[in-house]
Amino acid sequence: MVTTDLNAILARCEAATAPDPALDAELRTALHEHASSVESAADADRAMASADGALAMVARALPGWSIILRGGTGPGGHWHCVLREGEGQHDDQTVAAARGNTPAMAIATATLKAIAGFEAGYR
Repeated sequence: MVTTDLNAILARCEAATAPDPALDAELRTALHEHASSVESAADADRAMASADGALAMVARALPGWSIILRGGTGPGGHWHCVLREGEGQHDDQTVAAARGNTPAMAIATATLKAIAGFEAGYR
């Protein structure tokens, strides 16, 4: 049963300017509830623990999608993630983009944006 308000969490993730343990916990719950590849709370923990964990989650949740990750490690640096269905850059591709204060948050937020689109009927 899905109980998380995905759009509210996505908005908070995009607005976050610093690490927030409470938001990370909500994002873990949303991943567990909405991403079929995140089968347990431990899977959600791995997805949020590092960029490697988040990339592994994307590979399972959105197989065949390409990932672009850019960002800065300096103070206040944000990370930007773009997910594209397939490898090309066609106008009809499904695309999800997000930013986050860590690479894992940017990747997880973009993944949840793609899933939110699917849940809303976009394809």
